[in-house]
Amino acid sequence: MNLINRFSLRGSTVQVGVGRAFFVLVFGLGLVVGAARADSVLASPSPGESAPVANPSPEGKINLEATARKRLPNTAADVVLGIQVDGRNGDAVSSSLAQKSQTLVEYLRKQGVERLRTENVNFQPQVESPPNQPDKIVGYTGTANVSFRTTADKLGMVLSGSLENGANTVSQTQFTPSESEIDAARRDLAIEATKTALARADAIAEAAGLRVVKVETINVAGEENVVPLPFAAKVEGGMRAARAVQTVSGEQEVAVRVSVQVGVSKR
Repeated sequence: MNLINRFSLRGSTVQVGVGRAFFVLVFGLGLVVGAARADSVLASPSPGESAPVANPSPEGKINLEATARKRLPNTAADVVLGIQVDGRNGDAVSSSLAQKSQTLVEYLRKQGVERLRTENVNFQPQVESPPNQPDKIVGYTGTANVSFRTTADKLGMVLSGSLENGANTVSQTQFTPSESEIDAARRDLAIEATKTALARADAIAEAAGLRVVKVETINVAGEENVVPLPFAAKVEGGMRAARAVQTVSGEQEVAVRVSVQVGVSKR
C-alpha cells in the first residue's frame, strides 16, 4: 500500500509536474504564435492597397548614340566689301577713301543691314625701285573693308547698290541660317535624337531578354557645318553694275548627336 501510495503520490507529483510543464510550454507557444500573428498582421497590406515593389537595381549598362539631321535654308548672308583708291597724291587718296567709305556706309544703313562695321583700313605708298637708284614713291593706295549681314533674298540688290556707292570689290560672301532658326532646329533635333536613342535601347535590351530600368546619362552634342559660297566681283574704271548680282543661297545641314547610357536588368 505504502509503495503504491508512494508510487501514486509520486505519479501524481509527476503528473502535476508534467502538467505544469505542459501548461508553461503551451503558454510559451501561445506567446510565440501570438507574436508571429501580430507580425503577419502588420506586414499584410490593407484592403485595396498593393504591396510595395522594390525598384530593381541595374545589372548592366547599354551605351549607344543617335543622330538627328535637318536641312535649313540659308536665310542670312554675311558679306565683306572692299574699297580701294589709288592716286599719286597722298592727301587726295586719303580724302577719296574716306568719302567712298562714308557713302557706302550710309547706303548700307538705308538698306537696313545688320552688324555693319568698317575694318582693315590701310594706307600705304606705292614704291618703285629703279636700277642703281634709291626707292621712289610714285603714288599711294588706300584700302578699307566694310562688313555687314543682310537677308539672302536682298543680297543681290544690296551688292549691286554697294558697287554703285563706293565699293569696288566683294571680298567674301557667306550664307547661313539665322541663329534663331539654328537654335530652334537644334532643340527639336535633340528631342528627336533622344527619343530614337531610348527606343533603340529598349529594343536592344528586349532582344537580350532584359529591360531598361534606369536612364544613367544623356549627352547632347551639336554638329554643324557652314559652307561659304565662294563669290568675288570687281568693278574697274568706274563701271556701274547694270542689274542686281545673281546669288544662290542654298541650304545648310544642322545635326545633333545624342549619347545615352541606360541601366538594364532581367525581366
